[in-house]
Amino acid sequence: MIALMGTLLGSSIMVQGQTNAATNGLSLGLPELNLLSSASTSINLQLTTAVAGAAVKSSISDSTARVKISSVVAAAATRKISAKVTGTIPGGTKLLLRALNPNSNFGGNMGNLIGSDVQLSTSDADIVTNIGSCYSSTGSDDGYVLKYTWGLNNPASTYGDVRATSGTAITVTLTLSAGS
Repeated sequence: MIALMGTLLGSSIMVQGQTNAATNGLSLGLPELNLLSSASTSINLQLTTAVAGAAVKSSISDSTARVKISSVVAAAATRKISAKVTGTIPGGTKLLLRALNPNSNFGGNMGNLIGSDVQLSTSDADIVTNIGSCYSSTGSDDGYVLKYTWGLNNPASTYGDVRATSGTAITVTLTLSAGS
């Protein structure tokens, strides 16, 4: 028995393992995304008064509108959101827009809000700049909050230009585009 054990220990047992490998080539792609939507209902802003001898309210605001985005930018690129009006703003009045912070569901680089009211016209006006790769989420209260304010331009000097209107239709076009 001892001789058998000595023979086994003394002999060299050689075990060889095999290595098998395979490879897969992958092509990874992520296109630039530039998506924008606003599903807000029609906003109704009315300037009025119920007191004889008083001027109509100088302004009225609404913050129910939201704009949702999905943005993936190329290296060092940014986007911006701008707004412009189609239609005629009634004489003696002005329409202002301010983008406010989105809720906590927003992910990524949301950019810089202009931070003040922007007077809208038929030319594009920036309301958010330096937007990077981000998404706003898709819920009804997700996205940038849009605060619209309609009011008298300068009540002391332009009140005579104000005319009654039963609902002048104005369209505000929001654009997400390349830029700072």
